[in-house]
Amino acid sequence: MLTSSTQPDPVAIDLVAINRELAALLHTDAADLPLGAPDPFGDDLVVCGILGGKDVGKSTLINALAQTNVSDASQEVGEGTARPMVYVHEDVREAAAHRLRDLDNSVPIDVTLHRADAIRNVVLVDLPDFDSEFETHLDVVRAVAPRLDRVLWVLTPRKLGDRAWIQMLPRVIKDPENVHCVLNKIDELLADADPFEQTADQSNCAGGSIAQRSTTESHAGNGSAEAFWRAQRRWLTDSVSAAGCNDTDDHCFLIAGRFPAEGAFTERIAQLWDDTDWQRYGRDRAAVEQVAALATAELSRLRECVLGRVSVHHARAIKEANRRREIAVSIDCIRDHYELDRLLDRLKAACDPAYHQRALNDAVGPTYCIQVAEGLKARLRPDNELADDLLERRVEPWPLLRLAHWPFGWLSRMLGRRFASRSRISAGGEPWRVDDDPFRIAGRTLADRVALLDSRIRADHALVVRRLHLDAEFPSGQRLVEDVTAAASTIAPRLDERVLAGIRATDRKPGFLRRLSLWAILLWFPFVQPIADGVLGIVAMEGTLDVVRGLHKVVAALGAINLLSGFAVVAAVYVAILACMYARALSAVRRARIADTEGAPLVEAVDDMLITHIVAPMVEPFQKKLAQLDALDARLRTQSTTAMNDSRIG
Repeated sequence: MLTSSTQPDPVAIDLVAINRELAALLHTDAADLPLGAPDPFGDDLVVCGILGGKDVGKSTLINALAQTNVSDASQEVGEGTARPMVYVHEDVREAAAHRLRDLDNSVPIDVTLHRADAIRNVVLVDLPDFDSEFETHLDVVRAVAPRLDRVLWVLTPRKLGDRAWIQMLPRVIKDPENVHCVLNKIDELLADADPFEQTADQSNCAGGSIAQRSTTESHAGNGSAEAFWRAQRRWLTDSVSAAGCNDTDDHCFLIAGRFPAEGAFTERIAQLWDDTDWQRYGRDRAAVEQVAALATAELSRLRECVLGRVSVHHARAIKEANRRREIAVSIDCIRDHYELDRLLDRLKAACDPAYHQRALNDAVGPTYCIQVAEGLKARLRPDNELADDLLERRVEPWPLLRLAHWPFGWLSRMLGRRFASRSRISAGGEPWRVDDDPFRIAGRTLADRVALLDSRIRADHALVVRRLHLDAEFPSGQRLVEDVTAAASTIAPRLDERVLAGIRATDRKPGFLRRLSLWAILLWFPFVQPIADGVLGIVAMEGTLDVVRGLHKVVAALGAINLLSGFAVVAAVYVAILACMYARALSAVRRARIADTEGAPLVEAVDDMLITHIVAPMVEPFQKKLAQLDALDARLRTQSTTAMNDSRIG
């Protein structure tokens, strides 16, 4: 016996949690998941359910499989099987009772014990007719189905096209390898059939039955039982495949449960053809006997497949496959119930930046940002002010120039403007007035356009807004307008600062020789040049009197008047240098402004501002829900992968 699982199934627990979270997130009822059945890994039993509609011959099939009358075939008439009949080997009665213990409290079951060792660890459950007029039958089938390890679908030629069993199939959550389809009463396929040797023209005459036409279409012209058998098997597998079940031959069986022996089947066909002594259809007798042999062999194959002894490891493999299927179906159930994939697609569309731009352009108009940018352009600082700031930054590394710039900055700026190119210097913008509204274009305010954009987004994503109850989460239009107005006041300063930053990025630190040249100018004119002139004069004189005169000249050169004259010359040189620096700064500002104009930075800034402060807050509710649903979707995918990879779940 397998050891009972004492730990809860983490995959199932997480799926239940995801189900609850989605229900709360979407404000709807939770999905009805096919989870929570008793742990099948607590024993090595294989519980096989015999499932089918009314009058399909489940009881006779059980008797044929067991090769003894263990089931009362009389229950197939009238109400049919009203309560589950469980066939259990005496040695596993306790394990079977443990598996079905909670079921017996809600659904009365009848248990029949047997001693057939060949099916010692296989429990057969004859289920009520799910298509019966008694509604309780369907409820019983739904209650028992989760406790099954295998399912035997029993059909008949008249029931194969019935939609009832197709609708019931999704409720039986089993791995396709553990679902077997049995077409019982195949004798009905020959009930109204013409002899095998009849031609196609004769067999397709008016009034022929469906079974008759199916038979003759396959056998006209060849008369072989094998062709008949292949045609009926193909019909069964095609029908099973269309219903969503396993369509391989290994899981499909054609039998006549009421006539398991070859002779009984042959006699049955003779009676149906009203030719018990095979006088009229004697040439078809061999084909009928061959079909009977095929049906008998098929019944033996079914008995071995369903009732054969199952090893412990095989039983566990069966249950693991069912558990994986149960998890997969539960995940699909969650996705379908909440329309998760559809909601994710809609949310991703709402969060797409390309959609944000389209929605904004449609709401405000294609030229709105250009017009607003023209209104904001007046707030840009003039070129000379930016040049002043730039000159201040460039003078900082030059201590001597800073001394001259402080008293003579006005003169250097005046000269620098004259040194600069003759292109007109921008006059700068007007002062910002409280009543200025650069967003009012063509008589429509920004609030009007915000309201239009809000309506557009709500209409485009009405399904998501309704399903996720997002109406109350959208920001107010007044707050958005206030945020944009506040952000607009910073656009011009940011662009001006960007221009300065771009220019300063290309500036180089002053070199040693340049610094030295400023000190040389400072020392030369007030000191070096006059002293050198006196010294040279002394050298050129011959007499004592001439030397005295030379020394006087040297001393006079260091007088206040001469020093002031020298410093005046130094100041003039420094002012000229500052004027050149200002002229270069002004030219750099103009070039940067022209480059910015070519790149339309103000228009881009306005567009980015509207996206950031209007569209982004409007789609933020979608982004939050997308993050939540994405996380839950990732958990579903993780659990799906875990369920497929784990060899032992639970």
